[in-house]
Parts: sequence; C-alpha cells; structure tokens
Amino acid sequence: MKINKNVNALDRIQKGDSQGAVLEALGPPDLRKDIGSSRSIFYYQTKSGTSNQETVTTGLCTPVAFENGLVVAVGEDLEAAWTREEAVRLEQVEAAERRRREAEMNAAARRKVEQERLDKIAALEKKVRPVPASNAALNLKLYRQLLALDPDNARYQKKVAFYEARLVQQQKAREAQAARNLEKKHRQAWEQSREQRNKRLRTYTGNGIAEMAVHDMGPGSLYVWVKNVSAQVITTHPDHFILLDNQGNRVECTISNSLDSVLQPGAISHGKIEYNESVFPGELIFRNREAGRISKTF
Repeated sequence: MKINKNVNALDRIQKGDSQGAVLEALGPPDLRKDIGSSRSIFYYQTKSGTSNQETVTTGLCTPVAFENGLVVAVGEDLEAAWTREEAVRLEQVEAAERRRREAEMNAAARRKVEQERLDKIAALEKKVRPVPASNAALNLKLYRQLLALDPDNARYQKKVAFYEARLVQQQKAREAQAARNLEKKHRQAWEQSREQRNKRLRTYTGNGIAEMAVHDMGPGSLYVWVKNVSAQVITTHPDHFILLDNQGNRVECTISNSLDSVLQPGAISHGKIEYNESVFPGELIFRNREAGRISKTF
C-alpha cells in the first residue's frame, strides 16, 4: 500500500514544486541525502525488495532532487554529479579561504613593515632634531637614512641636498685652512732662513761683465745691486729685471727708477724691487744686450 501510494503521489510531482509540497504529498522520505547547503535528494520506495530484504536502499526508490527548496528532477538520481560538483565547490572554497588567509597574512606583514618604517622614521627624526646645522656630516647621514625610508618626502630631499652642499663647503674650508696653515708654516720657515739666505745672496756673482747681489728685506721686498766689472760701459733699466716665483712663474713687480742707470766700469746701480708679499721668490734675472744674463736663486 505504501509503495502504491508513493508511485501515485510521485506522478503528480513536477519540477518547481516546493519541498514542503512534496513532504505534504508523500511524507518524510525513506532515505535522504543532503549535498552541500542548498541541495537535497529525497528517496521514496517505489519497488519491492526480496522477501528477506529488510532495509530500504536507493535502488528500490525513486529520487526527488531539490535545489534551494524546489524540485529540479524526479526519477533522476543526481547524487553522483552533485557530489562531484560539491567536491569541486569545496575545493574552490578552500582555495579561496587559503587565498584570503594569505592575503590577510600579507596585509598584516605589510602593516608590520610599514609600522617598522614609521617607527624608524620617528626614531631618526628624534635623533636628528638636536644635531646642530654645523655638523653637516651627521645631518647628511641621518637625512639620507630618512630619505631612503621615505624617498618622495620633499623635506628630506631638500635637507640632503642642503647638507651635501654644506659638506662640500666645509671640506673646501678645511682644505683652504690647511693650505693657509701650510703657507704660514712655509712662510715661517722661509723667514727663519732669511738671514742665512742673505749671506749667500749679498755676495756678488755674475758673468765677468756684470755681477749682482740681492738682499731679501722680508715679504714682498728685495734690494738689488748690479756692478759693472767689465772695462766697457753697460746700462741697467727696470725692464732688464725679471722675478720668478718658486714655481717658475713670472711675478708682477714694482722696480725702483734708481735701477735706470748707465754704469761706467766699476760703477754700481742699486734699488728696490717690490712684489706681492704672498710670493716666494725663486729667481731674480738681470739681462740685457751689453751685460748678457746673470741671476740670483733663492
């Protein structure tokens, strides 16, 4: 009687019927399989088993498949297909969940890195704040670190450029000071040796026609004597004198007009030669057509 009732009722079930309507017409199923959250298959017995068969199997039943609470198939067992689809769906859900967890972990890692970056910036800002502007090297080091942490920060860019320029200026200033110190030391040594140098310079030396003696009067000033040691008349003139520095470069000089003379045999012309006091004289040359060339080296 139950089987006949199920057969008659199933003939009236159509696609689109609600699960409630099926339960009202047929009652609870003999077997039920839920696949996922929105699919179910009700199995109603429509065949008799063998005389010794006590349990109802799906082979003795007609399936009614529901999706979202509505009938989608009667008599067609969708269990295998739906089970495969559910397995695929679950795999996709698991994959999506893994991606979500990975995305969360990556986002958390990025937040951690960003926070560490911000903490480093705050620490460096605190460290650089009391550094005086005169300490260009330390300022440049710290602002370069800040710029590396925040490359688009216009303030850090300006600070780095400013302290790079200042460091170059300070280096040039140190080099200039070192050069001045060396110049001062050289000048002191030069002055200390002046007395000994004058002993040599004040001795007349020449070429048999003219002889010259020089006295180093101190920075920027020489006194010069030119003596005619020949039997002929010679001349001296400011244009006949050339002063070279210790690098061999010609030095601008102011030469006394007293060196514009006509010298009889045995006569002496003498006068002052002045030049920039920063110059270290290297050689004083006297030359003209009558006397030839004579010089004094310092």
